[in-house]
Amino acid sequence: MSKALITFVKAPVKGTVKTRLQKDLPHEKVIEIYKSFIIEILSRFSRLKGFHRYLGCAPSKDHEFLRDVSEKYNLGTFNQRGDIRDHFKKGYSEIILIGSDSPTIPKEYVKKAFIELNKADFVLGPCCDGGIYLIGAKSEINSKIFSNIPWDTSDVLNLVIEKLYCLDISFYLLPFWYDVDNIDDLRFLRNHLKYLNIDLPVLHK
Repeated sequence: MSKALITFVKAPVKGTVKTRLQKDLPHEKVIEIYKSFIIEILSRFSRLKGFHRYLGCAPSKDHEFLRDVSEKYNLGTFNQRGDIRDHFKKGYSEIILIGSDSPTIPKEYVKKAFIELNKADFVLGPCCDGGIYLIGAKSEINSKIFSNIPWDTSDVLNLVIEKLYCLDISFYLLPFWYDVDNIDDLRFLRNHLKYLNIDLPVLHK
């Protein structure tokens, strides 16, 4: 199997995850919300076939919660380091990366990303806030694509697209989706989940 889906997550440690939510919610509540995000997105993609699934963990895969969910969802794990090119050394020809800030990414978007990699060299999932919720790539990656990118800013999407154009790299844009970073995003998530008939009990506490 030459395809891989990697979900990047952080160990749910107090004060280190969803920091913008901490201005409005207790730290313990933020931790529980973040855990629910990870569980929702892993569950969402657990039944998809045709690729290997991994959990890229920061700072370490040894956190008890990450060990538990990787075992539950049958995921390979590794400590985050280096960049996407390192994963191609394992023999994969197509890799898709997603984060844990967009727990409602439609499964169809990941399927579409793999399909489009048959035609394009790169796939991006653009966020409404100017970030990126998904990156898909083939085995040949130009390191210049991600050099000097100010991650966690609203400039990420535009800068990456500009570099793809400058480097003459073909790419495909998935539909826009949203991250959950602050309290307003969380309010929208509650309403969206209600519309989708998905229940995350932690959001009602």
